[in-house]
Amino acid sequence: MANQHSSTDGSSATTLIDDTIRAFDQGQAASPQEGMSLITDWFSSIKNNHIAGDVMQPLTELRNELQSGAPEGTRLRQLFLQLADMTEALAAKGEGDVPSRLTTLSTALRNFAGQFSTVV
Repeated sequence: MANQHSSTDGSSATTLIDDTIRAFDQGQAASPQEGMSLITDWFSSIKNNHIAGDVMQPLTELRNELQSGAPEGTRLRQLFLQLADMTEALAAKGEGDVPSRLTTLSTALRNFAGQFSTVV
């Protein structure tokens, strides 16, 4: 799947949103490698977007946590919930079908974060 979404161009934000939702729905984002690929794509997509720029900090922290080799479940849960909150806030600012996609992504992030609540 990494190859499917790593060729994102600047005009395909909805494709990246949909790819990310699919990754979470299929459980494929559970691997650190898949997560790193998605994070790289998101960095490329939002680097010049002042509205979404706040998302860079939690994405950077998530990347660092995944790169650590031993990601901490509690920290991952916290970061995914933070990203879900930010995504939900961005949905209110979107146009066209982007808000509904971002709302779906926010739900997927929350659901994924919930998997870490059972990790001890």
